[in-house]
Amino acid sequence: MEEVQLIRLAAVGDVTAFHREPESAWVHAGPELAKYDAVFAQNERLYSNTTDLPDVGFTELTRPEHVAALRLGHLDVVSFASNHCYDLGPDVFMETVGAMRDQGFAVIGAGKDIQEARTPAILERNGLRLGFLAYSSVLRKGYEARPGKPGAAPMRAHTLYEQTDYQPGTAPRIRTFADREDLAALLADIAAAKKQSDFLAVSLHWGVHLVKSVIADYEREVAHAAIDAGADMIIGHGPHILKGIEIYRGKPIFYSLGNFCFDMPLDLLEAGMARNPEFRHLIETHRTIKTATDYDEWFAAYVMSPDQILSMIASVELTSDASIQRIVCRPVLINTRAQPVPQNADQPGFQQVLDYLREITADQKLSTHYTVDGDNLVITAG
Repeated sequence: MEEVQLIRLAAVGDVTAFHREPESAWVHAGPELAKYDAVFAQNERLYSNTTDLPDVGFTELTRPEHVAALRLGHLDVVSFASNHCYDLGPDVFMETVGAMRDQGFAVIGAGKDIQEARTPAILERNGLRLGFLAYSSVLRKGYEARPGKPGAAPMRAHTLYEQTDYQPGTAPRIRTFADREDLAALLADIAAAKKQSDFLAVSLHWGVHLVKSVIADYEREVAHAAIDAGADMIIGHGPHILKGIEIYRGKPIFYSLGNFCFDMPLDLLEAGMARNPEFRHLIETHRTIKTATDYDEWFAAYVMSPDQILSMIASVELTSDASIQRIVCRPVLINTRAQPVPQNADQPGFQQVLDYLREITADQKLSTHYTVDGDNLVITAG
């Protein structure tokens, strides 16, 4: 019997071009990602030589020539629907989009206007059309694209604080729900993109950052609605830590793929804290380790939470009719040089990621199973 030729699509979380030694970022993960037919990532950095830094706290800015190093990650599609995308205004925003496109990446979720930001990327692999859309739920006011204005494609949400105890001053229950207009636009985009693609992945920069396990109400609402409308895979990122995985109607929802490949040296972290009280409060609230560590030179923020060094390469294996044959992930550990290192099953990091996934999945009452298969975890519905 002839072996079925599978198409393998991979997705990783937040990536940037390193501030120093940018090519070193992909020494371990690049060869692994080269094995896939298509690779998606979320870009978290601006690329520009500007020296004009408004009061936006820490902004992810590095030299534009560094973006070429991202090619070593074998990336094909890059979302720029980020909470940092518009930190330095429209010129640097468009400069960054242009720098990534000049390197051959299909940039989604961002553009010169709302129409371009909502335009899908379509790749053809072995006769299959793979579609990609991207949105952000964690945008500051004015970062969203509009007619005639650059920015990111928005998928905003609203928050209510519900008093659950009759006594004043008690902690509320936090309720979130999708913005109706943004959700309607997203669903319309999915319907249109499905006419152009056989398999459609939807990327969302969202979530409760740096808080273990928690998945906000609106994330489940939007993910389920997107799949009901025709999406085949939800790729979440933004919280900077892994979140649980759900299989809904046979389709994977990766609520957060966490960090993957980016650096933030201690001097840049401290400069951002000195410049902006909001950013200082964020770091001080979540940072659990106060003394110097081996991470400081490359990414001091990794010591904010020990969970941040856990990552993965998420993937789906597709048959020739675009059916999902398997949903898998390769556990990844981020080393002290901020490099993602794919873990083999006999390495401690492999079990560390597996144990963490099982813990956060159970915490959020997601009935997902993880089964070891070689150096991968096969993901199935409970």
